[in-house]
Amino acid sequence: MTRQRLFSRGNAVQALWDAVRTSLWFLPAILGVAALALTWGALALDEWLGQGPDESFPSLIYVSEPAQARELLATILTSIITMASLVFSITMVVLTLAASQFGPRLIRNFMGRLQTQLVLGTFVLTIIYSLLLLASIGPGESGETNAYLSVTLAIGLAVICVGLLVLYIHDLARSIMSETLIEAVGCELDQGVRDLRPLGQAEDPEQALPDDFDERAALCVVEASGYVQAIEFEQIMEAARSADVLVGLYLRAGDFAIPNGRAFGIYPAEHATPELARTIATSITLGVHRTPVQDLEFSIRHLVEIAVRALSPGINDPYTAVSVINRLSASWPALMERAVPRGVFHDDEGNLRVICPRPTYAGLLNASFSQIRQNGADKPLILIHLLNALKAIGYCACVDEQRAALLAQVDAIVEDARREIRNHADLKDVEHRARQTMEELEDSNKAQDVVAAQPRPL
Repeated sequence: MTRQRLFSRGNAVQALWDAVRTSLWFLPAILGVAALALTWGALALDEWLGQGPDESFPSLIYVSEPAQARELLATILTSIITMASLVFSITMVVLTLAASQFGPRLIRNFMGRLQTQLVLGTFVLTIIYSLLLLASIGPGESGETNAYLSVTLAIGLAVICVGLLVLYIHDLARSIMSETLIEAVGCELDQGVRDLRPLGQAEDPEQALPDDFDERAALCVVEASGYVQAIEFEQIMEAARSADVLVGLYLRAGDFAIPNGRAFGIYPAEHATPELARTIATSITLGVHRTPVQDLEFSIRHLVEIAVRALSPGINDPYTAVSVINRLSASWPALMERAVPRGVFHDDEGNLRVICPRPTYAGLLNASFSQIRQNGADKPLILIHLLNALKAIGYCACVDEQRAALLAQVDAIVEDARREIRNHADLKDVEHRARQTMEELEDSNKAQDVVAAQPRPL
């Protein structure tokens, strides 16, 4: 039972891990603790090496009087603290610039970069190690020389910190380039798409819901507010099976829940108990921020935010928006081959137990391109690239639902173009490209029907 409960909280653990790994303190804290063990081991080696003249030790090992070793460590400590202050200051400036240009929600991508955490962690490791070492080396007697492998290690860490400072500034300069950030968010979207199941027949949650659900179900609420970060469907399904009920969720990952707002219903109401309601409520993880766990629109909206800000009058950078359109179109072919998250869940006996709203291909296409179209409706460059992207995606469409959603996007682009574009030649170019896109989508639909109608070899 303990192991089953542990796995049933897997989505909540993933949401927690996403918050931890995108923080600036995680890896530096680990390396800071590692500095304690490193100091203990280095001092043990110093004691094992003992005293002696310089010639009795390898040339790479630092040999000196204790006072000189303490003075060198104090110099290293002061220098590294100054460099660490510079690194933290640069990081804060870059985060401020990124928040103003690309949006505050994209700061998590900068904070979650392994390079940033590794550099900060190395500086923390060096500072703590040098500080503990400085406090551990006694004044010693005049004329006494010791072999300090620990001090040699401190010198090596200082050299590494200098090299990391140069590499960090180079990497940080590249990370605030729009193409680099777009690719980083796009890779996160690709990972979310790979986690989806292969395309197959799926039940519609609205059709599966009983007609009298609202009348016979006990409607329950959540007491807190926040974004739905994860839903433990296995735990809800087990509770529903034990109570022989059907649980209908009104929230899905990414939705915002309000206190005492409708969250789920237990059908039929006569089987509902306070314990069952509490179990289901605790299976819904709420938080201040959205997370990519179970929320496919999370990364899509981050990319769209970059494009929308680029199209704002204050920035007016349509080519960044074009880069976002191209990156979104690169992720959609794989998404076409995947099924949207399940909304209907059955137990092992085949009984319907949980129903949850789910995204649709039309909704995901709207999340991907509608805001870009709305903000760039007066720019033929944006509309033409949107049509090119829809045309390229159309070749990968697998089901009629996907083609219908693509055609709806083309119709919306044409409608906005006729309303916003005043130049007749520009409007003619957009309409011509729209006709080509619609013809390609219709031809691909016919070709798919012909392939499906052909008999398969036995």
